[in-house]
Amino acid sequence: MALVVVFWANMAIAELQFPSLDADDLNGRAVSLPQDFPGDPTIVFIAYKRNQQPSINAWVARLGLQERGGPAWVELPVVGRGAALFRSFVDNGMRSGITSTAMRGRTITIYSSQRAFNKALGIDGRNEIYTALVGRDGQVHVLIEGDVTDEKIAQLRAAYP
Repeated sequence: MALVVVFWANMAIAELQFPSLDADDLNGRAVSLPQDFPGDPTIVFIAYKRNQQPSINAWVARLGLQERGGPAWVELPVVGRGAALFRSFVDNGMRSGITSTAMRGRTITIYSSQRAFNKALGIDGRNEIYTALVGRDGQVHVLIEGDVTDEKIAQLRAAYP
């Protein structure tokens, strides 16, 4: 019975497609996602609230990710459509806390509908961060909820195609 559950869980992830989005990184470079992700696949950290940054930092540290080299990865703060009116304020605030040009290039703020974004990925709510492994074709190889653990690292590594 456990094999059936694992099979269905993996099948559900295989069917997830990352939504097509146009956005800008914090250096002002326009990107079309998922095609412009830096790697194939790319580790994608999804956050909704400022206080979730330590959770992403913990993932980055535990995975040994670097500013340059190593596996491709990005951070996607999903601030929603309503914040688009304050885009300059939001982006400048984030820029002031991220002095590295390389790190600014890894931070892509999403100003589209949070509800539509979450629905496309099967995410319920904004209270947790999510770590995904996404191909440039949009295939979501794995989507992991919450803080980093040894088990979640193993799950991410096992999903690499």
